[in-house]
Amino acid sequence: MVGLSFLAPGLSFANGRFPIADQLVVDPNDPAHIVLRTTYGVLQSADAGGTWGWVCEGAVGYGGTQDPAIGVMADGTILAGIFEGLSITHDRGCSWTFAAAPLADEYVIDVSVHRDEPSRAVAITSTGMGTGFNVILAETNDNGVTWSQAGTAITSDMIALTVDVAPSNTDRVYVSGLVGKEYAPAIERTDDRGLTWTRTFLDPAYVKDVPFLAAIDPTNPDRVYLRLSGSDTDRLLVSSDGGLTFTEVFTVAGDLLGFALSPDGTRVAIGSPAAGIHLANATDLAFQKVNELQSRCLTWTSAGLYSCANEFVDKFTVGLSKDDGKTFSGIYKLAEICPATCPVGAPTNGECAAAWAPLAATLGVDQSVCSSGGSSSSSGTLPRQLEGSGGCTCTVATSSGQTAASVLAARLRACSRTFFR
Repeated sequence: MVGLSFLAPGLSFANGRFPIADQLVVDPNDPAHIVLRTTYGVLQSADAGGTWGWVCEGAVGYGGTQDPAIGVMADGTILAGIFEGLSITHDRGCSWTFAAAPLADEYVIDVSVHRDEPSRAVAITSTGMGTGFNVILAETNDNGVTWSQAGTAITSDMIALTVDVAPSNTDRVYVSGLVGKEYAPAIERTDDRGLTWTRTFLDPAYVKDVPFLAAIDPTNPDRVYLRLSGSDTDRLLVSSDGGLTFTEVFTVAGDLLGFALSPDGTRVAIGSPAAGIHLANATDLAFQKVNELQSRCLTWTSAGLYSCANEFVDKFTVGLSKDDGKTFSGIYKLAEICPATCPVGAPTNGECAAAWAPLAATLGVDQSVCSSGGSSSSSGTLPRQLEGSGGCTCTVATSSGQTAASVLAARLRACSRTFFR
């Protein structure tokens, strides 16, 4: 298994993890609507990071150390791929439902919203079934209301990990994963929306690495960026021939957690907690360091470059750069949250009520501000119980009904250093 060491040992939640943010998604039709995945739930801002509303893990339908794959669709619908299926909210987190067949009771390990038409999306499953995995591509054309299987299942010897759709050719879909008893890293590609699949194995030099799709060029469906997570070294690879071959373009000792393309695809940003943020032109991929920020995620939109950070070093948990990563302004600190504002009787209110007070106390949230209908803000100093540095061990909660294969997929998802688009 691939282990993951986090930050300070002075704090752990019920799931045993330190409070961090590690995926940020901006609504494709409402840039003020930002969704942030954290180790203590899902946060949303409706005002470009001015205020943040918290939704607990239980309301979404997951717990333990799961890290749901998040997508945001054209009408603000949020998708969350988890062990139990695909959890969906059409009202910005106040109520959640699971997608029906073909995703019912499937482990939805990743989702990808179409850039060209964000009312469309795909999801990939990786459900252990004793002798292998049920890996199907599902699709929606109506903002997640209905789903159907696209094409045929991928051969069951693959543990699927990530999925992405080529923006310039939506019949082209890529899936990354591990194959066989040796867990060999491989790419599956379809040119007909899942009717047929072609598998390519990575170079044997990478046989012990875990592959995660980072992005596909917005204008060239053959140009694919792939991040490899190794035990000691992470790498960025790029393909110009549709995933048939890859060239290594960046290597870092430790974790490479952030990746983002500029909206036009001409520039590439990568981020690492240890190595900071590097930028390059897509034409030459000659990366230059631009910031020491301990980056845990990157997202690039017309508003600028967003990054998740280490608040204990960088002084904020999420920042926004308007100068290509040279400087960042904090838009979220740990204590700057309140419970999501939902109508009386909304399921999320009841599900999250018991969890809010201990979380708020731990993060140093001014609960009186939340109860008065305002927004909590940090004084700029860290809560006393969060001071310090160190590490905690990533584990995965399991149940007696899970197969060894499904536990492996969970650990890969929860503990491997994943790239977030």
